[in-house]
Amino acid sequence: MYRLPETLGSDILQFATLAKGFKKKEVDPVQFKAFRVPMGVYEQRQDGVYMSRVRTTGGVIYPRQLASLIDIALQYRSNLLHITTRQEIQIQNLRIDDLQPVLTDLQKIGLSTKGGGGNTVRNIMVSEESGWSAQEVFDTTPYAMSLTTKLIAEADSYLLPRKMKIAFSSNDRQTGYAAVNDVGFVAKIKDGKKGFLVYAGGGAGAKPTIGWILFDFIPENELAAVTEALKRFFSEHGNRKNRNQARLRFIFYKLGEQKTIRLIKEYYAEALKTRCAFTPDEVVNERPAHSFQPSRAAETDDYLLWRKRYVTPQRQEGYSTVLLPVPMGNIRVDDERQAAGFRKLLAFVDQFGNHTIRFTTTQNIRLRNIPDAALGELYAIIREFSPESQLPFAVNSIVSCTGADTCRLGIGLSKGLAAAIRKELLDGGEPDNLTPAKIHISGCPNSCGQHLWGDIGFSGKALRNERVYPGYQVYLAASRDANPQLAESAGSISAREVPRFVRRLLEAYTETKGRHASLSDYLRSEGKDFALQMLDEYRNIPAFDEDKNYYFDWGADAPFSVAARGVAECSAGLFDMIELDLNLIKSHRQKMESETDRKETSRLLYHIIYSASRMLLITRGLEPKTTADVFTLFIEHFIDYGLVEKDYRDVVALARDEETGDFNARRDEIYALADRVIALYEGMDDSLQFKGDRKPEPPPVKKSTETRMKDLRGVLCPMNFVQTKLQLAEMQSGEVLEIWLDDGHPINNVPSSIRIEGHTVLKETPVDNYWKVLIKKK
Repeated sequence: MYRLPETLGSDILQFATLAKGFKKKEVDPVQFKAFRVPMGVYEQRQDGVYMSRVRTTGGVIYPRQLASLIDIALQYRSNLLHITTRQEIQIQNLRIDDLQPVLTDLQKIGLSTKGGGGNTVRNIMVSEESGWSAQEVFDTTPYAMSLTTKLIAEADSYLLPRKMKIAFSSNDRQTGYAAVNDVGFVAKIKDGKKGFLVYAGGGAGAKPTIGWILFDFIPENELAAVTEALKRFFSEHGNRKNRNQARLRFIFYKLGEQKTIRLIKEYYAEALKTRCAFTPDEVVNERPAHSFQPSRAAETDDYLLWRKRYVTPQRQEGYSTVLLPVPMGNIRVDDERQAAGFRKLLAFVDQFGNHTIRFTTTQNIRLRNIPDAALGELYAIIREFSPESQLPFAVNSIVSCTGADTCRLGIGLSKGLAAAIRKELLDGGEPDNLTPAKIHISGCPNSCGQHLWGDIGFSGKALRNERVYPGYQVYLAASRDANPQLAESAGSISAREVPRFVRRLLEAYTETKGRHASLSDYLRSEGKDFALQMLDEYRNIPAFDEDKNYYFDWGADAPFSVAARGVAECSAGLFDMIELDLNLIKSHRQKMESETDRKETSRLLYHIIYSASRMLLITRGLEPKTTADVFTLFIEHFIDYGLVEKDYRDVVALARDEETGDFNARRDEIYALADRVIALYEGMDDSLQFKGDRKPEPPPVKKSTETRMKDLRGVLCPMNFVQTKLQLAEMQSGEVLEIWLDDGHPINNVPSSIRIEGHTVLKETPVDNYWKVLIKKK
């Protein structure tokens, strides 16, 4: 298991302080969001209801941890645990007062949510077959665990331009998710030495692509150096301004493959000089010789059918792995039968060691290292609470994100569609005869359901004839072998017709009687023609008066609408604060067009000045304490500095001194000020520098021997780091800066981030309840 970062305790205390201030309306919602999302806490579709995303590297969790997780959920009034497609688990439907206690209780059992969201290094994925498959090159789980321990302890892992996703594959004939993550490692052995093929820049979101092969082979001890190089390259070259073009792959698009790889390898060469050789944690043998004696005979027809469907022998003789289906990844802890059944199951497998449970990318649970002699008793426990385990595998292989049920970005009710497909397959005849298909459903174009990585994929969208109705974009034929490729778009279909479309397609493939190597192979040839024929057949739907069902999403009790779709929670950070003011300016100007009351228009104009003045202060590391500070700091750092024309000084000063004044006569001037600030933002480069921004001039004489000092006590992360960078930017190489930092999170994170920037931390001295830190500029 990964080790928790030393700063976690202080992070949780800071979270509690911000949550308390937010509840009292003393902390801005955007400020709270900017801290809670990187801590893995998201607001769900319903206002005031939250989800915490627990990091489980490679899906690994100990039986006792999962049992404790059920207890934690129930204690804090959650009714649902949800397994994600990144092999994590979420505690859903939490109230704000319960968030800090949940984080604290997770820490007590060795788990954390930190890095579960925002612009951070996310949960690292590992092939679910790792550790037991005869086809694997070697078990990559220990490498993922050690890398997680390293990365979550580094401050710069939480200050990236956008999220950074990493995946391992243990089989060099099945690249798996390594090919479609920002960073991917595929196990290889060369000249008898363990190592990895390295992918970079993969992704299945906007402008999706298979990753570029960065290295055909690196030895295992260089794993940390490669990761560090990619993280630093991403941090320094990623687009920090446009979140829609901020993932690692967009640097490849911008600079081209050749230049991007050359630059990354320069960072890699530097990392090899400064990083210690990587050594994974020692693999603990969790398969002791076990003399399990079954308490009952289980050679029934039901047991034998279950064993055929869900049990696979491991390469370790005498042990098997069992797939436990968890439909849509949902564990209903408020269902007494299901909760009690899971507890009994966890107590049973606990006797076989810690390494018996892994969450899968298909949102199920993989039980592993189970003695063959224990399978009968295991089956008896499972059948008591899991009716899904009695069903054919084909109906339990459907992957779905949470969709519009809880996600603020969701368009379609993807879980409802998954249930409808399962029902269609069960009602259609003999589902055991159908070839199991990788069916992936995302409720929106974002790829949380990984629709581009399935045999058949769907992403939610709104379609329209005389009125809007729920629909899906259809994707076909991803390949996950040694020559990976994403599924290709085939067309659109109404949500109502999707289940029939899937059943007919699987039946048609089954009838080919083995003429094709795989379902994806079929869907790239004759199956594609049949799919396109069906999409054309389903293109026109009945009018609303003829059949209302087409206008209701699966599981909905009201006609389809996208009006409730919210704002993304996935990319919280400094730019949320900028865009808050940007959107307020646009909103106030829109209201001005129809407002006739002069008092109200004057109030709107004042707020336009306020938002324009506040909008870019954060790029200078400035934190105004009062309303007046907003205007004063804007005048000092933008107007007097020359970034904004001095002509606007009077109107900003007027807003500072006369909030209730009449601003109507200066409407055009105020609009021009807002336009100037927006233009400044649009011209800002990836490193937060503005066009025309003058650089500090070096002194005419030799560098100063005096130490500059900055008191950063009371300044929250990451603002203390931003202000330190700004101080260093004004200094010459070799000059020394002294900063004062609070104990806890600031001292644990800022110096390490400064070292990563290349500066030298000369000394860290504790003084009462704070620290003095001396930094020598590189």
